Amino acid sequence: MNYLNWLQKVFPKLKDTPNEIIISYVDEAKSDTELLREFIKVLGGLLFILPFNLYLYISGIQSFTSPLYWMLVIVSFGVGGFFGLYCEQRLIKRRLKKIVQLKYT
Repeated sequence: MNYLNWLQKVFPKLKDTPNEIIISYVDEAKSDTELLREFIKVLGGLLFILPFNLYLYISGIQSFTSPLYWMLVIVSFGVGGFFGLYCEQRLIKRRLKKIVQLKYT
């Protein structure tokens, strides 16, 4: 996601601010939330990918030659990855809002 454009849309007063300063805010927000973002990625895998694939294994759908099995496995990875990405972007946006509000108030 392009956080530079997002920040300039949400905070119009940043349009006159040099891009290097805004990029430093984005880097600061990413570094502040790095551990929590990794935790959420692991949590997304544990909540979506692992239980679903365990269910596929127990239900007997597991057949390595079946296209349905591979489609379901790929979809489970997609859902888990989407969950992690969505939460990561929300965390970074929330942190960016706090940084900008602290710097410009």
